[in-house]
Parts: sequence; structure tokens; C-alpha cells
Amino acid sequence: MAESAPGSSRHGEAGGEGENHSSYPSGERSGDERQGGTEALPRVKSVLFYAIMWAMVALPFLAAAVLFSVSLIAYDILQHPERHQSTRRVWDVIATDLYYLYEANLWQNQKDCVQYDDKLLYKPSSGCHFVNKEFSTDLNFSEDGRLAHSSLTSASRRPMFFVGDSDTMGWGVNNDETFPALIASKVEVPVLNLGVASYGTVREVIRIRMHPRFQDANCIVYQYSWNDFDENSVFLARGALPPPTPERFEALLADYGKRKINLQDVMLQTFDFLVNHPLATVASIFGWHEFPLEDDDPLNENGGTPREETEDAKVFLSVLASFPEMNAKKVFVVGPPRFISALIRETLPANIFPLQVDVKDGELYPLDKHPNKQGHLEIAAQILEQLQRTEQGRHCLAGQP
Repeated sequence: MAESAPGSSRHGEAGGEGENHSSYPSGERSGDERQGGTEALPRVKSVLFYAIMWAMVALPFLAAAVLFSVSLIAYDILQHPERHQSTRRVWDVIATDLYYLYEANLWQNQKDCVQYDDKLLYKPSSGCHFVNKEFSTDLNFSEDGRLAHSSLTSASRRPMFFVGDSDTMGWGVNNDETFPALIASKVEVPVLNLGVASYGTVREVIRIRMHPRFQDANCIVYQYSWNDFDENSVFLARGALPPPTPERFEALLADYGKRKINLQDVMLQTFDFLVNHPLATVASIFGWHEFPLEDDDPLNENGGTPREETEDAKVFLSVLASFPEMNAKKVFVVGPPRFISALIRETLPANIFPLQVDVKDGELYPLDKHPNKQGHLEIAAQILEQLQRTEQGRHCLAGQP
């Protein structure tokens, strides 16, 4: 035993044997303390081991539960869309993706609905009966576009042109239920609905330029969709669209593999979502995340490089600039909110006026995702209100230059 330091012997004697344990050098522990630490370490390892084992067992069960429950809801939407309201939850996206992939009737693929055109590839026929799971509609067309009745129209005034794709044309509603028809019923100028499903901005301009009253028309309302981007980009890159041919038209009408969707299809699609978007899928189940709709999302490309909304806005403006005759027209633009926001941030020509129009999920068909009758009512009200609020819009509604 080491000798005590000078002056410490009396302290040691006074302290007695009971205090000898305090003389252990710093850093050392008694045998009991070392034994307690040795026992604590296995306990920690044991808890950690069981936690890992439970996680390994529970996660597959959790994933299987998510897969099965989401698949069942998506499958029920496909079978009974009338039971559901349109939302942007994961099961809605899965159901709609599969619906358009396998089951949906596409208006532009129906032989009775379209006819060949040597400039536009196809244009509306005189009319057809167009049916899908959520609607049964009659669409009728003339040289002036989708037919509608209006008791207030004065044919002598300058007409207003409405152009766009399926939303403007009125996919899923009858002739008098489209938002251009509803606006026509409230104004005293001719309203021509020249919207055609799947047209981009380029074909929309070509179509209205061919109309006999194009020179007389002073006001044009454009409806933009994200899927216009491809057609517009091809036009700007090549200086023209690919030439229409009867062979391309016939290919458009060919059978594209329609069939009934089964539960296995839904489960495979759900599995892909879980693999590719695990956190977003789980968050969507609890209502913490909404998947964008295809028409609301320029980034919805499988494996593609995401693009910004500003690209759509710039390409759209470039297409309009390619047709100098458009400079003399007042052009009002509606579209997805993010596109309109991007358009507002651009330096706009003096004749282009963005309009903010917002359609709520309940105003869309739950499965088909096009505006329903209530959606068209809301779109018409918002456009009309904004046109009445501006001097340019009031001139258009009055049929003035």
C-alpha cells in the first residue's frame, strides 16, 4: 500500500476504517460498481435487439396493411366512383391513372366523334354520344364549335372565341352545360366554343384562324393545360407540327388495349407508389400530403426530368408570338393556378390578360377528373366576374373594339 503524503496520517487515523474506500484513485470503481455496469450493458443490448426484431417483423406487416387498404379504396373508386368525392389522396391518383390507362373512353379516339382534317389531323364531327362511367352526354358541333343555345345573343356584335382542350370543349357535360355556353346565356355577344380535346395552343390558334369570323373577333379566352407543352415545344423546335396524314388519323382510332381493371392491377400500381414514393404515400393516407393531379402538375412524368412552370409560360407566349395576327386580339388566359402565377411573373405583351380560375376537388368527377356540371358553373362565374371587373373585359362583353 502506498505511503500517505506528509501530514495525512493524522487525518487517516481520525477518519477510521470506514473512510478508507474514499482513498481509491480517481477513475477507479469498486467491484460492485464494475459489476453493475457490466450488467447494464447486456440490458441495453437486449432492448436494442428486441426493438430491431420487432421493427423487422412489424414493418412488413405495416407495408402489407398499407398496400391492401389503399388498393381496396382505389378499387372501390374504380367500381363505384359515385360513392367518392374527388380528392388528391393516393388512392384517387392510383384509380385515375389506371382508369385512363385501361378503361376510359377517349373522345378523340371515337370514330363517331371525330373526322380527318388535313391541317389539324382531326376535328369534331357533327356530333356523337360520349359515355364514361360517370356521365352519358351528347356533344354536337357546327362550324362555330360546340353548339349551345342563347336567347341574348346578338349576331351582329363582335364574337368572343373560347379555345382550349377537353375542359373548354366540355368533356363530361352536355351542350348547354359547358362554361362557354353558360357565359353565352348571360351576355349579349356571340360566344363561340372552339375547344377540342387534346389540342395544344398551336392547333387552337390554327383552328380559330380558319374561322370565318376570326377577323371580326376581338376577344379570345384561352384555356391552358399542362399537356399543351409537348405540342407547343415541337412546333417551336421544328417551325411546324408533323404533317397530318390519313394513316396517323387511322392510328388514332385504333384499339389501344382497353380492358377491365382487376384488383391485381390496382395492387401492382399501389406497390409501385409505395416503392417510388414511400413517405409521400404514407403521409397521403393520413391527409398530410396531396398528390398533384396530372392536369395540375408539370412534373408528373414517369422517369422524365421535372420542368418548372416558367417553361410552360415562356413556350406558350412564344407560340402566340409566332402568329402576328394574334397581336391585335385581347387574349384572356385561364389555366392551372401555378401556370397563371408563372405567366404573371413574365413580361407580358399588352394584349394578354391572365385570369385566376380555381376549381375545387368537389367540382371534378372523382374518377375522370374533368369538371362536372357544378365545376363548369363555377368556372363560368369566375371568368365572367373577372371580365366584368376590367375595362378590357367589359369591352369584350359588350362586343366593342
